[in-house]
Amino acid sequence: MTVIIKNKTQLEDAKMQLKLLKKAREKILGGGQSYTMGPNQMVRANLKEISEEISVYEQAIDIYESYGTTKRRAKRVVPLG
Repeated sequence: MTVIIKNKTQLEDAKMQLKLLKKAREKILGGGQSYTMGPNQMVRANLKEISEEISVYEQAIDIYESYGTTKRRAKRVVPLG
């Protein structure tokens, strides 16, 4: 999985997704990965997959915050004399 952040909106979305992934990891660590209530069984996501996604999002956010956007700004200068 690859995450590429190109603008501030995507950055905010990535931060929100990272927050949700961390909450999911906490739930898995706190209550196990599955449980059964009567005939119903609930299985949470795989801890390894969630940890990998967290790493990917953290790296993408760090890269964007370090280098900013990929847009380059050019200015035109005209000498006055």
